[in-house]
Amino acid sequence: MEPNPQQPQRTGATAGPSGAAAFLSTPRARRALAMAAAVAVLSGSAITAGLWWGKDGPALGAGPDDAVTTAPECSVVEAGTVAELLPSGRPEADEHGPLMDAEGTTCVWTSVDADGVPPRVLAVDFEARFTDRAGDVTGASAAARALQGFAPVADLEGAAPLPRLGADALVWPGADDGTAELVFRSDNLLVRVSYGGAEDSGGAPLSFAAARDGAVAVAEQVADAL
Repeated sequence: MEPNPQQPQRTGATAGPSGAAAFLSTPRARRALAMAAAVAVLSGSAITAGLWWGKDGPALGAGPDDAVTTAPECSVVEAGTVAELLPSGRPEADEHGPLMDAEGTTCVWTSVDADGVPPRVLAVDFEARFTDRAGDVTGASAAARALQGFAPVADLEGAAPLPRLGADALVWPGADDGTAELVFRSDNLLVRVSYGGAEDSGGAPLSFAAARDGAVAVAEQVADAL
């Protein structure tokens, strides 16, 4: 029997995305991954731009009163910490260089596209603030002021202080389900952690509690290393 040209031909059963693919196909997941990528791109661009400042520009190094003289490398986040939170995770970004009156490092790891594991993203930013060229504002004061700029997020549902990580340290829900954000200061060093993704390869997002605990674990490990 000849096929009817007016009828669509069935070539087999089709199904929508499932598991990790389903999670990654959602706007929530795409936004979360795009945010992590944007952090790396913007920080990398700022670091590159910093290389062009001349002798009359912002301070290019730590002052005598700055306890942290360089932004830590991504290796400060231990491989075991990354592996526990992102099984089969791999580095996605590693940028380091000068910023305005500061030095920064941006680190991103992801387990997206890894077979059989939850798709997750971990981003850690380090920013060592330095005393300005005029000597009017110390690096520690600049870092404390920057940390205070996060104060409004304390009003978000689920946000909480983290006194064991220092004054004004905060953790709060990210903009998307399954994500958590955290910021703390160590002298003149500002550290921000973002962590989130899927609970398992089935695609359901992490609970905020799980994302928060992961972000806190990274922050505490980094604080101990510092």
